[in-house]
Amino acid sequence: MAAEQKKLISLLTKLGIGLGIGALVALLTQGWLFELTILNDVEQLTTDYRFQTRYNNAAQGNPDQYRQQFQDRSSVVIVGIDESDVKAMPSGRFPFPRDYYAHIVENLTRAGARVIAFDLTFTSAATGEAAAGDSVFRETLKKYDNVVLGVKKPEAGSGGRFAIRSLEESYGNVFFGDNRRQVGIVNVLKDRDNVARIYTPMYLVGEDLTPTFALATLDKYYGLPPLEAVQLQGNAFVLKDQTIPRYTPTSFLLNYYGPVETFRYVPFQQVIDDSSFQTKDEIEIGESLDQFDESTMSLFKDKIVLIGSKMEEEQDIHKTPMVNPDGLNEMHGVEIHATAIQNVVEGYHVSRADREVELGFILFASLLSFTGLLQLKQIKFRFGWIVELVAAGIMLALVFGIFQFAVLAFSNGNSYINIINPSLTVVFSYVGTIVYQYLSERQQKALIKGVFSHYISPAVVNELIANPEKATLGGDKRELTAFFSDIAGFTTISESMTPEALVELLNEYLDDMTGIILKHQGTLDKYEGDAIIAFWGAPIPQKDHALRACLASLEMQTRLATMRPEWKKRGKPEISVRCGVNTGWMIVGNMGGKDRFDYTMIGDSVNLASRLEGANKQYDSKIMISEFTHKYVADKVTVRELDLIQVKGKNEPIKVFELLGTSDMPRTQEQKDATELYQEGLKLYRERKWDEAIAYMNQAYQLDPTCYVSQVYAQRATLYQLNPPPDEWNGVFVMTTK
Repeated sequence: MAAEQKKLISLLTKLGIGLGIGALVALLTQGWLFELTILNDVEQLTTDYRFQTRYNNAAQGNPDQYRQQFQDRSSVVIVGIDESDVKAMPSGRFPFPRDYYAHIVENLTRAGARVIAFDLTFTSAATGEAAAGDSVFRETLKKYDNVVLGVKKPEAGSGGRFAIRSLEESYGNVFFGDNRRQVGIVNVLKDRDNVARIYTPMYLVGEDLTPTFALATLDKYYGLPPLEAVQLQGNAFVLKDQTIPRYTPTSFLLNYYGPVETFRYVPFQQVIDDSSFQTKDEIEIGESLDQFDESTMSLFKDKIVLIGSKMEEEQDIHKTPMVNPDGLNEMHGVEIHATAIQNVVEGYHVSRADREVELGFILFASLLSFTGLLQLKQIKFRFGWIVELVAAGIMLALVFGIFQFAVLAFSNGNSYINIINPSLTVVFSYVGTIVYQYLSERQQKALIKGVFSHYISPAVVNELIANPEKATLGGDKRELTAFFSDIAGFTTISESMTPEALVELLNEYLDDMTGIILKHQGTLDKYEGDAIIAFWGAPIPQKDHALRACLASLEMQTRLATMRPEWKKRGKPEISVRCGVNTGWMIVGNMGGKDRFDYTMIGDSVNLASRLEGANKQYDSKIMISEFTHKYVADKVTVRELDLIQVKGKNEPIKVFELLGTSDMPRTQEQKDATELYQEGLKLYRERKWDEAIAYMNQAYQLDPTCYVSQVYAQRATLYQLNPPPDEWNGVFVMTTK
């Protein structure tokens, strides 16, 4: 019965965690408490991908044919104004005289256009001769009731907001007030990344809801009163009998048909050039061309005509989700308004899944993903990493499946399904299985660690937990870096202190030095009185084990320099420490008896590190490293070559170095000069040029008093002057003690 209860509790726990992950994702993504804008930014990138993918599938490699088919069915035609139109006009400048626009209205109305909307703002009255053009345009507006004018929404802090209380006011457009004209706000709404994806149907200007340019044009198209705003019904905007799904509480998603100039653009000069208007070319050649003929007029029959600028100086170009043939994702503002209009006219809208449906899907996906992946990962297999790899693959496959499903739903049904939220749910569920496994195994591992950590280092404990088979006697042959340190004159220090004070000092010293070793991820082997023995490269392999040992040695000396003044204040001896470092092949592993063993290292390379620590006494150096260590760190540290030595028990000499610091440590010019003098003196010493060697060594010491070894060589050279070495002498110093 107890076993069944445990199974039930385990099952309920798993289900609870799965639902909890879903609730966490919902909290992060639904904006209940806060909004993670980065998630929205990534989601918007997937939106752009969906638009581009749908267009590529629809165009099928023939964008010209796709564009022509769309233009044939589109209810919107754009009259574009660019540099060529400016050059073709008699005025030769832009903005044009307002009577040009009056002529355009006449021609388009005669051609049968249902609505003529100006994506141009007439914010100030013309003066001088141009004032006559204003009068002509105003009279034309009185004559026709099919014109919509564009206005700009005032920016915050720009001197106040428009406060519309009567249609008799100008509304920021000099042609609005007198004739109760329809106006629409032309500002293009953009997302945080400056891309125009959404369109708001209205703005609050002053105390009134005012339609945007596309909605004002649609008001006129459907015969609604001026300044008619959309109604809100549930998750949609309603305009007459047209329902527009809301994407955000205040906007709908623009459903782009293609890149720039997917809509039909007709040049301004072609529309204005009838028999009663002469372009600059017609004036120059004295012949009427009349581009506004029957074929041009047929383009505007029963159409909504938008008139807007394509010139760069107008700065009415915006980023969109669509990528143009030139690789840019820019589109003229007038075409963005055209997209919004066409969307409404043909009911071509993107529907977004209800938030309740999305929330339910998140919870279901988290529950299914967590329990399913956890069940898979609990399969016992010899190579556990394969199971983990399969689980990760399934997680990625689920994310890819969500992505593909959302793209297909968008391309085939104009349905917008959020990609990031459910994908995040799957990823969190996968991470949740990792955390669950870790926590479920933690108790057992904690027991193992609690038992063994009293005897061996934490790094070894972790290695044993990960690989229990290593908890046996024996070892591996590896290239490691061994470290030995010892307190100089410790016997004398111990004799001058009480046992209690000595233990206190020693514990303080060992605690700080051990912390530095562990900081650089070394393995503490053991303490032998005041000596510290450690190594790098095991049990966890480290490619830079030699460098780690050197950096730890340097930091230990730096730390000791800060501890000595404190010890002096407390009446304690200012201890000095010597370190020996060597890199080489050694045996490392569990060694001892079946009931008691240590994780340690043995071998000639270990013994050499111990000898180097003791050899520091001969050169008054703090850190001595072998040539075997030096070859791994030569470009990372600064050293001073000490000698060729032959340690006790060895027949072959080795080159040793004094470790001074890292390669980027600051050095004075005197120290640099001293190093060069020392190196030259060492060369002369080995060439038996005693007098010259002594002179160089003394100069080096004068420039750098920390170059103690120079005095060692000066003394040796002085002795060799009196008693020259044998002919077979090769400069090697033979150590006769440990």
